[in-house]
Amino acid sequence: MTSGPRLSRQQRRRLDRVLRKLHHTDACSICGTPFPHNSQTASGFDAQGNLVLAGECCMKRVAKIFTRGFYSTRNYDFLQPLDAKSTSTKLTDTQITDAIAAYQKVIAATDKRFDDIVRRGGGARASGVILKVNPHDGPWKENDRNWLEQNPKRSHRARLPFPGEADKEAAGAPAEHTMIMLVRQVEPGNRLKTNFYLITEALPVPDDEAIIHALFEIAMEREPPPPNAEAFHALIAKYQTQESGQ
Repeated sequence: MTSGPRLSRQQRRRLDRVLRKLHHTDACSICGTPFPHNSQTASGFDAQGNLVLAGECCMKRVAKIFTRGFYSTRNYDFLQPLDAKSTSTKLTDTQITDAIAAYQKVIAATDKRFDDIVRRGGGARASGVILKVNPHDGPWKENDRNWLEQNPKRSHRARLPFPGEADKEAAGAPAEHTMIMLVRQVEPGNRLKTNFYLITEALPVPDDEAIIHALFEIAMEREPPPPNAEAFHALIAKYQTQESGQ
């Protein structure tokens, strides 16, 4: 969000170019402290005329502020960049302060919801789990929702990723492996999802609740990877027993 004095086009381009590099560090450029999740940031010039991007730790050391914002480690759908037209209007300092505070309040509330769903979905969160915050953003979200509605006795689903869903992760699959997506429904409308690299010759994954449940637990690191087929069959049997006992 823009604040401070108006810059020429050349100054703005230079500012954007330098700030883009500073943003990639995810840390305060003054003291080096990593930005905490859901914290405020400010960019501009320090007392020596250096262009800086500061966190709350060093915000007072920014002598001339040009932009203010906030930092989040969770890529919620509502934090996607706005289009150029929606950001062209210059806001007052008060409007910027209020907007940042409003975003931080929504992030905190979503964090609470996220952690509650993850807890009810099986415990500690692994790094690849994504909360379905906005079910209308992305064809895979609507597809998962529809599939689970059509299969009311199922809580787990395995499928290949959609184009654009996790392209970078899919490209990083080890040799002779393919990335699949594992989905768990915690309750109607709230789902957890993680990616998992599976040896290609094991595809397609059987559409079986116990098998996919077992794979989800392995992906979430709550079960160790089975060393052999016999151990995997024993793990599947464990979850078949749990399903039949529900």
